[in-house]
Amino acid sequence: MQFTAGDFAALLGVRELPRACAALAAGRDFSYERPVGAARERIVRQVREHIDSDKPTRVGQHRADIWESCWQENLDKFVRAGFDAEKLVPDFFKPEQPMRLQQDYVLPRNPRFELEFFEVCRAFLFDRFFAEVDAVYEFGCGSGFNLLALAKQLPGKKLCGLDWSRSSNEMLNVMGRKLGLDIAGRHFDFFQPDSALTLPGDSGVLTMAALEQVGARHAPFVEYLLRANPRICVNMEPLAELYDSGHPVDSLALRYHRKRGYLDGFLTALRELAAKRRIEILDVRRFFFGSLYHEAYSYVAWRPLLEV
Repeated sequence: MQFTAGDFAALLGVRELPRACAALAAGRDFSYERPVGAARERIVRQVREHIDSDKPTRVGQHRADIWESCWQENLDKFVRAGFDAEKLVPDFFKPEQPMRLQQDYVLPRNPRFELEFFEVCRAFLFDRFFAEVDAVYEFGCGSGFNLLALAKQLPGKKLCGLDWSRSSNEMLNVMGRKLGLDIAGRHFDFFQPDSALTLPGDSGVLTMAALEQVGARHAPFVEYLLRANPRICVNMEPLAELYDSGHPVDSLALRYHRKRGYLDGFLTALRELAAKRRIEILDVRRFFFGSLYHEAYSYVAWRPLLEV
């Protein structure tokens, strides 16, 4: 089977793919097989055994030491390779694994299937929500590879990558110097937001698989954004509220999500703020695509409303 440009358009809710998405989708191998019988049972058993053997993670645990090591490794590889952007791709993209697609498991033929599928979806978000802003701030930016992609797709914007890892901060500043980009790194802690950090009125905020690490402790960051009042906020995260708990494949993803202590109640909290007219939710979408254990690629787009 082949995931086509038309399939991507249907997934993204558009009649025709934006140019950047179409360019990324063209010429890439999005073919896959659907395992059946014993082959599919082996995958389900692998997922269940992994969830059962995984150590529970305390919800909202600050794991800065883990990410410090992770991003330092990415930085070292980036520098050793002569500032090759390919070395910025995080290691959590696992090649040659079964994937989740349309609430089932699939076996991609392309070892870069997850990364390249994600890149098409990411380009859609950039095109739809950040084309008209002057600056983009990515919180929990990690290696900065999302901002580098944004700089290529929508050049001329001021970019800032924020992370609680000092290695990440350094990586963004190295990117700015060595690649000639208007991009900078800055320290930021989701649990203790820096109130001195102000955002220009015509700015966009981005998170991508970053808020998943805060568990239920997302209120400080949301309150910070309400005060900062950016033009648009886009959170591409694992949103547990979008899973169907009665679906066997979704139920396993939900079990994994909770065992890992990932983002808890975020979309519900935003919907409550929308009901109070403190924010406007512009879109919520599940891409029905993910890695072997869960889906980190749903998104919610919203904007703060100034209080009268």
